[in-house]
Amino acid sequence: MRKFILLLMLAGLSTAIWAKPDDICGVWLDDNKDGKTEFYKVAPNKYEAKLIWLAKSVDKDGKPLRDAKNPDKSLRNRELIGQIVMRMDWDEKEQCYILHYAYDPKWGMTGTGKMWVDGDVMTIKAGKWGISVTRTMDRVK
Repeated sequence: MRKFILLLMLAGLSTAIWAKPDDICGVWLDDNKDGKTEFYKVAPNKYEAKLIWLAKSVDKDGKPLRDAKNPDKSLRNRELIGQIVMRMDWDEKEQCYILHYAYDPKWGMTGTGKMWVDGDVMTIKAGKWGISVTRTMDRVK
């Protein structure tokens, strides 16, 4: 039993040792396969993500989709592509990203949460008002 517990502790420690803050950098495809987001470093242990591709990126008139559901009326005319949709910090102690800002233009809502990267899969757990959602993204190679 002691060997089993020691093995579990070492497995957890090895994950912590190998996790690197910059693992998040790159392009990721959302779980609906209809949007790509680029994650990049803006300062030590600080990251942002911007929307770079949508399966449906133009309206019925062929014009770029706008941020029509943004709660701030002054921002509703900006294009969706190129928008910063997440801001996060790497938390060394917790071995995860603390999501300070997440914006979903489909709903026009913001939230906060945590993110983890395990190889080529990112898990995002974010919420607002006590309601949370968990989503995944796959790294684009």
